[in-house]
Amino acid sequence: MKETYETQISFPTINSSGMEIILEYVYTGSVREESLTKDNTVEAFYAADYFQLPELQDFIMKVLKCTLETNYLENYSPELLTKVSEKMPLTEDNILLNLLVEAVAIIPLNDIEFGRLSITGLKYLLSITHEKEI
Repeated sequence: MKETYETQISFPTINSSGMEIILEYVYTGSVREESLTKDNTVEAFYAADYFQLPELQDFIMKVLKCTLETNYLENYSPELLTKVSEKMPLTEDNILLNLLVEAVAIIPLNDIEFGRLSITGLKYLLSITHEKEI
């Protein structure tokens, strides 16, 4: 690891709400579903990826899928897609990104209010949906 030859260890920027989820998981072995909100889900997933906590990532994905399926009228997937597209590498093997693309792809673009989906998120959405004909 690079820490063996570097004198300084650097961490990615993880906000306090994402770190709170990580600490809750590390100290208790679980996370309450209500702890995950639209504001901290992406940060928590990103932090779980960085700290190599695949079980936490799976839990976050499960909660997010359930939330997107049950709260169709309050679908905040465009906002999450915006956060993910700005925070994480846009690769096809990113399971969070793929889930959000699928969730946003079923919403007519005319129904997404201005400002809920960034240009980066829209560009990625269009490139993926064009390739897969979603």
